[in-house]
Amino acid sequence: MQPMRKTISLIITIFSLIAVFLIPIETIQAAVPSSYDLVTAVNDLRANNGLSALVTDGSLMAAAQGQADYLASIGPNIGNGHEGPGGNRAVDRAIAAGYPVVQGVQIIECWAQTLSSTSLETVIYSIWNDPDHMGVMLHQYGVHVGAGVAEADGKIYYILNVATVWGSSNGSGTALPTSDLTPKVVPVDVATPQPDGSIIHVVQPGQALWSIAIAYGVTVEQIRLLNSLPDNAIIYEGQELLIRMASTATPTHTITPTPRQSTRTPIPPRTPDAVTTPTPAGMGSSLLGDIDRQTLGLVLILVCGAGLALVLLGTFRKGKE
Repeated sequence: MQPMRKTISLIITIFSLIAVFLIPIETIQAAVPSSYDLVTAVNDLRANNGLSALVTDGSLMAAAQGQADYLASIGPNIGNGHEGPGGNRAVDRAIAAGYPVVQGVQIIECWAQTLSSTSLETVIYSIWNDPDHMGVMLHQYGVHVGAGVAEADGKIYYILNVATVWGSSNGSGTALPTSDLTPKVVPVDVATPQPDGSIIHVVQPGQALWSIAIAYGVTVEQIRLLNSLPDNAIIYEGQELLIRMASTATPTHTITPTPRQSTRTPIPPRTPDAVTTPTPAGMGSSLLGDIDRQTLGLVLILVCGAGLALVLLGTFRKGKE
């Protein structure tokens, strides 16, 4: 019986090795929080402290996401997370994105750089758990909010912009009307491509770079590069913006101008490079490679199973003899 036990133990070990090395195992990774998750977490914090929720503003969302993307692009070279391209500030970025900063309105900001494994709750209740950051999130005169989240090289970059409207604290005794702070969105009619495939957009009154970028499905940065615009460029009525360069072949289809219905507080979609998801180890192999490994694993399991059956059968016969 002793030799049989050793044989069975050896076969079990072989089965275990096959299961470990030949059967694919998928790695489940935690999802990166979105900018809207950050807004929700901040509004939950405000609710727990008896304050009204901040209203999401499209211009502030665009400004915050742009800063998060910028911080992710410079990574370890961050000196001051409140400084954007060219040294601009949160209020400069808000104005460039189309938010109407008038007298009595102030843009305040939080930023953080964390490991991808750090939870959003840790950012809110630990990293930002100091008077300065809590003062931004729990500002009693906070009205509008914008948030941005970007990931790069195993780190997540958070930006929170809060627009405050000062009332009695500035001595006036009357708060500014908040209903006038949300910019009116002017519909963007998508231009028809030129015969050479290029697309040129003529700026209309009230349009901003971010709203034009959304209409054409491109990023603000792409429009800036194509037109050699500075980071804080202000566009004007009648200005011609190159949206797409000329192609070598004549396009086979045209884009029919379609007016986009305006909304009060547009929320621009995140650009493809706003949030990146790391590729799990081993996912670079092709589907055919995975199938081959599974097939090989099953064949080896069947062979080992047949071998085990033969060993047991031979042992049984010897016992009878």
